[in-house]
Amino acid sequence: MVIGVDGGALSVDDERLKVGVYKVTLRVLEQLSYLDIHNNYRIYSFDRLGEGIKKRFGERFEFRVISPKKGWQKLWLPFELKRHPVDVFLGMSQAIPANTSHNIGFVYDLAFLTYPEAYPGSQKRLVCQTDDLVKRSQSIIVNSESVRGELIKRYDYPADAIRLCHLGVDETFSPSGAAYKGNKPYFLYVGALKPLKNVPTLIRAFAQFLRKTDKHYDLYLVGGNYWMDPEIEIAIKETGIKSNIKELGHVPDELLPQYYRGSTAFVAPSLFEGFCLPAIEAMASGCPVVVSDRGSLPEIVGDAGIFVDPKNMQSIAQAMENVSGNNEVRQKMKNAGLKQAATYRWDTCAKEILAVINTGLQTHP
Repeated sequence: MVIGVDGGALSVDDERLKVGVYKVTLRVLEQLSYLDIHNNYRIYSFDRLGEGIKKRFGERFEFRVISPKKGWQKLWLPFELKRHPVDVFLGMSQAIPANTSHNIGFVYDLAFLTYPEAYPGSQKRLVCQTDDLVKRSQSIIVNSESVRGELIKRYDYPADAIRLCHLGVDETFSPSGAAYKGNKPYFLYVGALKPLKNVPTLIRAFAQFLRKTDKHYDLYLVGGNYWMDPEIEIAIKETGIKSNIKELGHVPDELLPQYYRGSTAFVAPSLFEGFCLPAIEAMASGCPVVVSDRGSLPEIVGDAGIFVDPKNMQSIAQAMENVSGNNEVRQKMKNAGLKQAATYRWDTCAKEILAVINTGLQTHP
């Protein structure tokens, strides 16, 4: 049997975009190449993939470049699937092209419905492609109960056709190894710098923490500026703490664990998260986490973190004060975080996805 896969996310060259869906697609396909010894996979992309990526998957994986990029989902990929059908199609970029396969859609989050203002250039497209995905998918994979509940509520999609598959964490994220040593102790944010991540509020809360405690701390911001929230620089100027904010940009996964290990805490007061891989990476690296009480974060972090109201600067500042002032609290959070992070494995994620694929193969005529 042939499994078609939307591998468009793997086509990107910009390092800032090799996160999120890119990482999920790469890790899931790697694991499927080990686990699935019966089916063949056909990976579709809109640009030629690097040889390094191809070598990760083995001989059961075929790669097809469907170009041009413009019109890829609406025109060229459907045309290719009509000419050369597959048995099951994996919509790993939260989109399903028109086709006659058994479709398995991946839905990572629905924040564009709740916060349309945060997606000024893409909200309509996201709504349209997610609407199409729901209509065309015989089953849907989500990474959190939070997204599952939203999917049922917003689209009235049958609950028994939604499969929960938690994501995994790479082995490079562990408490063993070097820890980054800055000139001062620091808090760490890792993730996209887009509006829903609520980084300006984090900066203002950090300024409040500095004023109240008179501690000498820095705040490290790690993340590509591809979706840069313009309010971040405004917040830095308004608070007058530019010297305490270290904007590191994109940090490769080989170095990122060092920043987690050396940090007093990872802080992410997001307004919405469909999953939040950085929170898992932080916990797996032995870093205490302070996160929002919204979206999937309470589910993903469990009892291992401190939860804050993302719209309340005092709540965030107080959490920073609590975690920075008590070594015993930090050690307990570290131990709980390591235990929680150990439950997130890419091989488990892929096994659950493979079970959905096999179900689809059994029902597809």
